[in-house]
Amino acid sequence: MARAGRKDRGLLARKDSTGKTVWHVRLYHDGKERRFGAFNNKTEARDFYEKAKQEQKQGRFFPERYRHGGREAAAAVIASYLLTLPTSGKTPSTIAVEKYYGQWWTDRLIGKALHAVTPALLDQAMADLSTAKKTPQTILHYMKFLRHVFRWAIGRGVIEKSPFASVKLPTVRAGKTRFLSIEEEAQLCKAVGQPYDRWIRLAILTGMRKSEQFGLRWADIDLERGLITLPHTKSGTVQYVHLTEEAKAILGGLIAGNTSVWVFPSENPDTHLDHHNFYYRVYQPAIVTAKLPGVTWHTLRHTFASRLAMNGQAPSTIAALLRHSGTDLVARYAHLSPTHLQGALEGVSGFGKGTIKKTQIVTESRGEEENSNPTVTGTGTEQERPHDEETQAVESIGAGEGI
Repeated sequence: MARAGRKDRGLLARKDSTGKTVWHVRLYHDGKERRFGAFNNKTEARDFYEKAKQEQKQGRFFPERYRHGGREAAAAVIASYLLTLPTSGKTPSTIAVEKYYGQWWTDRLIGKALHAVTPALLDQAMADLSTAKKTPQTILHYMKFLRHVFRWAIGRGVIEKSPFASVKLPTVRAGKTRFLSIEEEAQLCKAVGQPYDRWIRLAILTGMRKSEQFGLRWADIDLERGLITLPHTKSGTVQYVHLTEEAKAILGGLIAGNTSVWVFPSENPDTHLDHHNFYYRVYQPAIVTAKLPGVTWHTLRHTFASRLAMNGQAPSTIAALLRHSGTDLVARYAHLSPTHLQGALEGVSGFGKGTIKKTQIVTESRGEEENSNPTVTGTGTEQERPHDEETQAVESIGAGEGI
């Protein structure tokens, strides 16, 4: 029996995936915090704590002998993590994607304890995803999901460390940004046919993401002001999309016969169209028919930004219309506005030349006047004549030693 008033230091109560209370032990060893568990009851946890502290004093404590953590099923831990998503502050689209990855990992890790997820198992998972023709970027998304689950589990004392510390994840280098030329847009619209060609055109005119466009409600669209309100976005904040006259006309054309609250309703008007289903059923086959390799729905957003750049818009303007918080992500479009950039360079080259030319004209005209009238003496002419503004401007240029 414990002494009255005894403090149970280092003992932590937690809920497992079934809601049962289990106990963990927290110890500091070699300057690092380590956690052990889960123990079925407080007494077992206390006994381990006292034994471990005694071994520490005697120099006989080796944490590797007490790896109790990670006994819970990996699938159960993933399920527990997914239950936290509705209150995580993440957007519905992000939650949907995480659930997709969660299901993939659940199927793969069925029957395995969390501590059985080894670096070798993770390497094999990446190899299998590559064999399934997944891109390095996509593979990275799968792996980052499970890595986040492990971090979440460590924070709750479910397991002591993550196998990802010994795994090299795919390196994704920024490649050439894919966007559609006018000709390619025409090919795609022809291949996808009506009415879907107008949907593609709307994406190019607005730069909306797939989930944003197909999740539109009529209540969020103000055609008179030319403005769309996006209450749920990737950033988690309310954002706004400005509409051109053509975009307003496309949306106006979708009103006829549409009695749903959704702009793009499914067969059941109470729900909007499943954009994943549309992508694989309609859009992807059209890409194949149009022979446009490397094109995805996000290519339409890149096309929107690329055409802004080619139209000479500043990075800050492009970032604002893409609804980015900064200009870092729009640097990829800088090479698409050579005329705009060349014009800026020519401005540097021509700086001050107009002023110099004016001065030369003034000087030449004065020389002609002096030579044309031999009765006027030149005594004191230059000394007494004040410098005009053009001459002063030329003299001031280059006076400094640096910029």
